[in-house]
Amino acid sequence: MNITFKSICDKTWKVILKDKLFVFTVVAVILGLILGVIIQQDHTPYSTDLLVVLLKFPGEILLRMLKCIILPLVVASVITGLGDINAKSCGKIGGVAVAYYISTTVIAAILGLCLVSIIRPGSGDQSDFISKDGVTINENTNTLDTIMDLLRAAFPDNIVEATFGKDATELTEITRDDGSKYLKRNLQFKSGINMIGVIVFAIVVGVIMSLYPEESAPLMKVVQAVNDVTMRLVTLILWYSPIGIFFLIAGQFAGVENFGEMVAQLGLYVVTVLVGIAIHFFIILPSIFFAFTRSNPIPYYYNMLPALATAFGTASSSATMPVTLKCVEEKNGISWRISRFVIPVGATINMDGTALYEAVACLFIAQVKGISLNFGQVIVTGLTATLAAVGAAGIPSAGLVTMVMVLNAVGLPVDMLAVILTVDWFLDRFRTMTNVMGDALGCAVVQSMCSKELAEMDQDTELQMVGEKS
Repeated sequence: MNITFKSICDKTWKVILKDKLFVFTVVAVILGLILGVIIQQDHTPYSTDLLVVLLKFPGEILLRMLKCIILPLVVASVITGLGDINAKSCGKIGGVAVAYYISTTVIAAILGLCLVSIIRPGSGDQSDFISKDGVTINENTNTLDTIMDLLRAAFPDNIVEATFGKDATELTEITRDDGSKYLKRNLQFKSGINMIGVIVFAIVVGVIMSLYPEESAPLMKVVQAVNDVTMRLVTLILWYSPIGIFFLIAGQFAGVENFGEMVAQLGLYVVTVLVGIAIHFFIILPSIFFAFTRSNPIPYYYNMLPALATAFGTASSSATMPVTLKCVEEKNGISWRISRFVIPVGATINMDGTALYEAVACLFIAQVKGISLNFGQVIVTGLTATLAAVGAAGIPSAGLVTMVMVLNAVGLPVDMLAVILTVDWFLDRFRTMTNVMGDALGCAVVQSMCSKELAEMDQDTELQMVGEKS
C-alpha cells in the first residue's frame, strides 16, 4: 500500500468535509491559545484590560446565545423525554441515573483527597502564594443552611420566578447591647436561573403527562414543537461557536498577569488536579462504562470530541449541553428518551470534575496555611465537596462559589481562595470536560441498565402509531 502526501491530504480533506464544525472548533481552540499567549507576553500599552474585554466580547455573545436557549431546551427536552415513559420505567431510569451520578461524584471526591494527601502540593514554603487582593466573598456561609437552600431550590414557590432566580440564606452578624454576637438568617433573592427547581418541575410535568397520555396529547405537541424549534436554533448557534471559542480562550490567556511566575508557583497544585482528572477521565469512567455496557469506550469517547472541545472552550457544562445531546444521540446512538432526561439532569447535578477539584483545593489551602486536618475533617471535606458539586451551577468557575461551603465545613480561611484564583480559569476547562463526559457515559450506562424498559416503550409507540393509522 503506497502512502503518498497527496493521499494523506485527500483523506484529511475528506475528514474536514465530513465534520467541518468539529475541525473548525479544534482549530479555534489552538489558535485562541496561541494568540492569547502572544498577547500576554506583549507588555506594550496595547496589552490592557480594554484589549482583553474586546477579545472576550465575541465569546461573550456565544455564551449569551447558548444560555438563552438553555431554559426552553431543558424544559422541552425533559418533558418530551418523559412524556412517553410509563411511571414504572421512569422510576427505574431516574433511579439508575441518580445512582450513577452520586457514585461517580463520590469516587471523584475520594480520588482528589487521596492524591492531594499523597502529593501534598501545598507543603513547604509557600509564602508567595498568599495574596488576599481581589477576592471578596461572604464568609457567613453555613453548611446546613446551604443544604436547606438546595432543598428550597428544588421546590420553588413560583415557577415563573424560578426562571429568574432563587432564595438563598444570608447570615448577618448582629452585636447585642452586652457586646455578644450572633448570626441572623435572612432569605435573599439571588438572580440567575434556578435550574434545579425548573428541572424538578419539568420532571413532575413529564411524569404526569406520561400517566395521562390522551389528556396531555395537545400539550405534548406544543412542547415537541418548542423542542424541535430550539434544536434548530442550536444548529445555527453551533456554526458560530468556533468564532466565539477562539476569542474566549484568547481573552482568558491574554488577561493573565505574570504567567511564568504563576506556572512556577502553582505548578504542583495544577499537576495534582490534572492527574486526578486524568485518572477519573481515562480510567474510572471508562471502566464503569465497560462494566455496564461491555463495549469499547474508545469509539464512544471519539464521538464525543465536539462536545469536549466545546466544553474546553466555554468552561460551561450547561452551555455545552446542546452539543452533548447532539453527540450522544446522533453519533453514539443513545435513545432520545434517555438522553433528553439524563443530560439535562446531569448538567445540573453531575459534577465529577468539580467535586475532585474542590476536594484537592480545600486540602491544598490547609497545607499552605500549615493546618493539619484529622481523619474526620478529611471525611467531612469529601462529603461537603460532593454536596457542593451537586449544587454548583453549570457555568464557568461556579465551583469557586460553592468552595466557600467546603472551606467553612472544616474551618479553613475563605480569603485563601485568592491562592487558587490565578489558575482556576485554566483548571475549570478540564473539570468541565470531565463533567460533560460523565454525563455522556451516564446515558450509555442508563440505556444498558434500562434496555427492557426502552423496548417496552418502543413497542408501545409502535402500537400507538398502528392504532392512529387504523
